[in-house]
Amino acid sequence: MPQRRFLIASSLARLIRKEQGVTDRIVEGYFPPRPDRDHFVSLEPDHAYLVLAPLGGAGEAERTEVPRSQAEALLAVCAGKVGFEGTIVPLQAGQQALLQRFVAPGPLDLLSVAFAAGEDADGFVPPAWLGPEVTQNPAYHRGSLARAGLPASEEIPLSNAMIEELLDLLDEGTIAAQLDRGASPGGHDERPAEGPSDGATPTNVSELSGESGPADDLMVGLAEALKDVQPTKPASEADDDAAREDTPVERARPRFAKGGWR
Repeated sequence: MPQRRFLIASSLARLIRKEQGVTDRIVEGYFPPRPDRDHFVSLEPDHAYLVLAPLGGAGEAERTEVPRSQAEALLAVCAGKVGFEGTIVPLQAGQQALLQRFVAPGPLDLLSVAFAAGEDADGFVPPAWLGPEVTQNPAYHRGSLARAGLPASEEIPLSNAMIEELLDLLDEGTIAAQLDRGASPGGHDERPAEGPSDGATPTNVSELSGESGPADDLMVGLAEALKDVQPTKPASEADDDAAREDTPVERARPRFAKGGWR
């Protein structure tokens, strides 16, 4: 599945997460690299997988479900680990992106846009609020982040136009969700039952969703799996994480598709 990746300013990422919530918390442990593929173990809220992924995003990844105890044992002998939270971000024309907020090996915000087979990835025009594109930079692949750590930080300039465009996008999503809820069967609308109006919900949401479930087990697993990783965080990031630990775990939301967002 072709993808394009972009850096995003941490302040804008926090705004998106506040509005859209968190869909998943995932820990991945990567084994030493091989020339033709990446292989790693993935601990997700309700499942654990051993994953074989071709390098460069050519072809589909093979995911084999394994018992959680075995996945945790494999995680302990991996060459490196990453831990991140995912947030689904609605874009224009019903398209969706994935915001990944990395907490290990350190703080980093990446936004990925996936494209179906035959879709013109090069024709995608990035929104103004996105930072530099890092699609071709292997340092930002999750395997590289796990084994080598974060690349040198890159300053992402902000402007009023960037913030306004992002706020407009989030407002459109909020209004669409409210209209969708207002048209639900539980309301008192006497009009014939119909599906959501055009633009009310993204058309490809089912392709990005997986089974849902409580995230409590993974929150425990996240802390346990990353207990040996000590990321260096700015004071503001540490305060943000401390505040988040005091808040209840968000209820489960639809998760992005298995095998995607590589």
